[in-house]
Amino acid sequence: MSSTDLVGVRFVELADAAAIAYIVNHYIAESTANFRTEPQTAAEWEQDIAQYAGRYPWLVAEYEGEAVGVAYAKPWNARQAYDWTAEATVYVADGQRGRRVGSTLYRDLLKRLEAQGFRSVMAQVTSPNPGSEALHAAFGFELVGTIKDAGYKHGEWRDVGIWQKTLTDLAGPPAPTASTASCSVRGGCEHLTG
Repeated sequence: MSSTDLVGVRFVELADAAAIAYIVNHYIAESTANFRTEPQTAAEWEQDIAQYAGRYPWLVAEYEGEAVGVAYAKPWNARQAYDWTAEATVYVADGQRGRRVGSTLYRDLLKRLEAQGFRSVMAQVTSPNPGSEALHAAFGFELVGTIKDAGYKHGEWRDVGIWQKTLTDLAGPPAPTASTASCSVRGGCEHLTG
């Protein structure tokens, strides 16, 4: 059995908020991958899960019963014409590289977004970040722009790359996207919500 066989993916629950905070707070403290400078609390994650997980997939990867990664989507922009574009994010727990946690999460997340009727996915990647850049390129994201000196963290100005992946071809007018509860990766969507 390979190490990837032992990584399971499931929908996020409110009870996962503390584990997610722990995973992401490592990146806040130790890297420029996340532009926050103060830790994010479990309560803040609970609010985000409650606000977004009904419309967008929020997933946790588990290894031997422990949360080892999180991937989620949110609105790219709150204006209604952007309803078919989501922003995706993935974090892998420190010390869990080599199990393909990020790839496993992203594969599932992107399939779910497509099944729900989203047309494209955006990602913001601090540069340089060779691991994240390689992950996005491997999943068919294209670098479509760069915000120069977008943020200052750990004593340096950092660029942010804007990456985009098209999930489906244009069709007009698009149907409303479906909720996460009404879709499965294999079975599609049972009904659409507005």
